Amino acid sequence: MEYADSTTNDTPFKILKMIDGNDVLVKILHEYEDSYVVECPMAITKQKVSDRGNHTVEHTGLQRWIGFTDDIKFNIEKVKILGLANLSQEVTLYYKMLANKLKEESGAEIDKEESLMLEELRSNMDRLAGLLEDEIDPDFDDEFNEDIYDKEKILH
Repeated sequence: MEYADSTTNDTPFKILKMIDGNDVLVKILHEYEDSYVVECPMAITKQKVSDRGNHTVEHTGLQRWIGFTDDIKFNIEKVKILGLANLSQEVTLYYKMLANKLKEESGAEIDKEESLMLEELRSNMDRLAGLLEDEIDPDFDDEFNEDIYDKEKILH
């Protein structure tokens, strides 16, 4: 019999598949025999948006799992969970940024070292986006297509 990957306990950042079908991103603070204490649970939301007439785009985002509260710690019973898995690194970073915003809004204590690291990451991402915008040649596609169909430049 093959079992699930045993490395699911390496990180506290998880995605929970709830019995009602919802996917919830959490940081597990403590595990009890029958429940988890989690921090900043966020539900994944999907929204369809019409774009350019008939074209429909699906946007995926995160929202508070339980609205209208400033609480950031919750107890989730294990019987309400179908399964759990580690978050990918990219989603973990995004989750951490949103969790820090939620903590600021609720007045909870924020890990200063992690906050500084996330600010540096945000700054690097903005700088990279700026560099990429400067590097983009608006005529690139046209030049590329011309080279493909130029019979004198065929290499094979």
